[in-house]
Amino acid sequence: MKKIFLTLTLCSFVGAMFAQGVKYGVTAGLNVSSINISEAEDIDLGYKPGFQAGVVVDWGITQNLSIIPELNFSQKGTKISQQGDEGKLNWNLTLNYLTLPVNLAYKFDLGLDQKLLVFAGPYLGYGLSTSHKIKVKVDGATVNVDTDKYLKEVYGDKNALKFGSKDNQFKRFDFGANVGVGYQYSNILFKLQYNLGLVNIVPDKDENWKNSNFGVTVGYMF
Repeated sequence: MKKIFLTLTLCSFVGAMFAQGVKYGVTAGLNVSSINISEAEDIDLGYKPGFQAGVVVDWGITQNLSIIPELNFSQKGTKISQQGDEGKLNWNLTLNYLTLPVNLAYKFDLGLDQKLLVFAGPYLGYGLSTSHKIKVKVDGATVNVDTDKYLKEVYGDKNALKFGSKDNQFKRFDFGANVGVGYQYSNILFKLQYNLGLVNIVPDKDENWKNSNFGVTVGYMF
């Protein structure tokens, strides 16, 4: 699977490099993400901030239609709150991905070097690393928890809930869909987009965890 992901990434960018009507750019912005969990009756899920940054290619098929692949470092994850016997546990989970969205975009010419974009397409994600910040609130006081110690006590493995191939780890590969709108003025591009994960990122068949992310980005096309 790793070879397939890298091959698709390479083909997307190499193909665009040799195409006509191609522009290259850089992009960066803010993510607001969560995880849709099927069995989440006793926990509260929230949104967490993160960032994304990368490179983008605009491959113009016609004057109004483009294929736009990107290669980004993207932070996703969620905030989880759960009331326990010893207090309220607050868990900030960050999942760092290398993502490859490939969008088909239609551009409406607004005049004065302005364009309105609507776009949609699939994305691939490859998990790079995870980070956990766990706190427990007891009697109004907040205590930081040693993450490795906590994971070892709960899961029997301090490497649990990281990317890997074990039963208690997250799957590295993610796949989903993008939809969004954008505004382009000259070489500057603003985008608002939503990414919906379609793959269960945990191996447990009794649970279903899928990424969900809103992104606001600004890019510059050279």
